[in-house]
Amino acid sequence: MEYFMVPAQKVPSLQHFRKTEKEVIGGLCSLANIPLTPETARDQERRIRREIANSNERRRMQSINSGFQSLKTLIPHSDGEKLSKAAILQQTAEYIFALEQEKTRLLQQNSQLKRFIQEFSGSSPKRRRGAEEKDEGIGSPDILEEEKTEDLRREMVELRQQLDKERSVRMMLEEHLRQEEVGAETHNHNK
Repeated sequence: MEYFMVPAQKVPSLQHFRKTEKEVIGGLCSLANIPLTPETARDQERRIRREIANSNERRRMQSINSGFQSLKTLIPHSDGEKLSKAAILQQTAEYIFALEQEKTRLLQQNSQLKRFIQEFSGSSPKRRRGAEEKDEGIGSPDILEEEKTEDLRREMVELRQQLDKERSVRMMLEEHLRQEEVGAETHNHNK
């Protein structure tokens, strides 16, 4: 005669059968409108509370995951790139910091250009009249000012494009370095 060993985890316990039996009896009693025993009523109430708690937890997790997906769409990253929630939060913080720095820089640049335009165009009417009277027909100062202003605008646009390009390259390199550091840490832990 042969004996086979079955792991204890795979063999349902007698308590499991009794619990299942009580659940079935409780379900049948409620369907037949038969009053439940206090024990089966408690079990049914626990089961309902557990289902409600599980449903609430699923909804909460879906909301959190939806929030992270929204953040992921806002931060610059490669399409298809998998990011952990921690990485999404870190990159979002870095992106907000970079945007705040850029905003400050642009505000300073804007005020500097306003001062430059005021100095160049002259804020007093006497200065403007004097410039108009000195027109020798070669090139009007107003046209020269407009050309210089337009040149400055073009240069600002070019600088902005360069900045955007450099920022995206920098962020990709930082992410690559982060991934290499994680890989190195994982490799060191495996040793």
